[in-house]
Amino acid sequence: MAESTNVRIILIGCGPHAKRIYLPALQRLANVELSLIIELKEKEQDLLEHGEQLKNTDFWFIDAFENTLPEHLFRRLSEYVHKNRIDGVIIATEPMVHVAYSLWALENKLNILLDKPISTYRNVTTSPESANNILMDYLDLMEKYVEVQKNKETVFIINSQRRFHDGFEFVKSQLNEVAKKTGCPATFIQAYHCDGQWRLPSEIVTQEYHPYCYGYGKGSHSGYHIFDTVYQLYKSSIIGDKMADEMEIISSFVQPNGFFKQLNANDYKKIFGEAYSEVAKWSDEELNVLCKDFGEIDLSSIINLIKDDQTVANLSINLLHNGFAGRTWMHPGTDLYKGNGRIKHESYQIQQGPFQNIQIHAYQGTDKHDINNGVEDHLGGKNHFDVFVFRNPIVSNGGHSPEKYQFSDLAGQFSNDSMIKMESVKFKVVEDFIDFLSGKKTKEQLRSRIDDHLIPVKIMSGIYRSHIHRKAKEDCVVKYNFDSKIAELV
Repeated sequence: MAESTNVRIILIGCGPHAKRIYLPALQRLANVELSLIIELKEKEQDLLEHGEQLKNTDFWFIDAFENTLPEHLFRRLSEYVHKNRIDGVIIATEPMVHVAYSLWALENKLNILLDKPISTYRNVTTSPESANNILMDYLDLMEKYVEVQKNKETVFIINSQRRFHDGFEFVKSQLNEVAKKTGCPATFIQAYHCDGQWRLPSEIVTQEYHPYCYGYGKGSHSGYHIFDTVYQLYKSSIIGDKMADEMEIISSFVQPNGFFKQLNANDYKKIFGEAYSEVAKWSDEELNVLCKDFGEIDLSSIINLIKDDQTVANLSINLLHNGFAGRTWMHPGTDLYKGNGRIKHESYQIQQGPFQNIQIHAYQGTDKHDINNGVEDHLGGKNHFDVFVFRNPIVSNGGHSPEKYQFSDLAGQFSNDSMIKMESVKFKVVEDFIDFLSGKKTKEQLRSRIDDHLIPVKIMSGIYRSHIHRKAKEDCVVKYNFDSKIAELV
């Protein structure tokens, strides 16, 4: 924990997400010094536009790299840490370098807040080794993190913000309550998340923000949040020895070449007219060659949970980039994070045997997220989040069924915040991180420590492995132990 009043932080990566979340979150905390921001050289002009509000912050602009931190950068960063008594690092880079920076931070015994996913690879949809390395990376980081704890107590947090969302916390409490009354765990979970993006074919080739061109896609973008949420929902329903001990994973991807068959060049010309030729850099035939090994646009997966060789639950995960969107224009906007017509839809169905069904429905209806119209928890509002709870009379205690809860019923301290709730909870992640560094919270009070992420990492790794085996016409069922025993090391 920090010995000084102020906590000194390095922010590595300052793209659209960091500008929208990390910078304002840090700036509204009085006891934080943002000592250094590291970004790629090609982003220098863009970032220096924030120069006035970051006048006490150092900037380093570096060349891009992959996999391993260059030795000269490793040394320079380590010297900066010791000279400036840095307490922690926020890693918000392209995920292919998450592990490189995390290993450096562990070597320097720093506290870490890491964006999701923990790792991914340029060719993860085609390389079995890369898909397996997602799990190996996690185990390697955990081993080194445990070693650090022998000499210094630090924290390693994964920014999985649904763990901080009052609505999801409420649902977990409802599952746990019925589990305690009946002994019955969750027996089925269906999760659906759609980013509501519409990228035109040439953009699929060229865009490097949440890219497909590097050989990974939706599962490595926002997908990790859903993998983790499904695990958290299931775990909250377990009492006693009911936890599954194995899982089997099977997956199916829609990749760009499949997307091009859904909408071809002639279809786009019908929609946009002959002007579409202005943005069509490649023919359909050329696109099929260029995008042969690109990352997934949409994915579906079934996860079979097994105990004592018997299936006890099925988890269904459906994740889409390509879905209902608000885009009507040909040229992409400048904001590829929350702009460009993006409209998010998310839902969950959780069955708890004959005793309880909980449904979560969160559907935006417009891409105008920054207009201050208040909370907006109605259907289509930016903070729409309805929870329906159906209970068997045995466990309802005479209560009405179903019960409906809205965002404003569950939002806690953010109930008067006009921000998108899912963004405001990201501020809470940063606050928890800083609270630990400044001694206000203990490690046990933190909600998303790395030692509780083994299962979602296995799900992510297994989903890619299953896809690769299926494409090779091999047995595509991937099997893992369903446990988090590594947590006992910490």
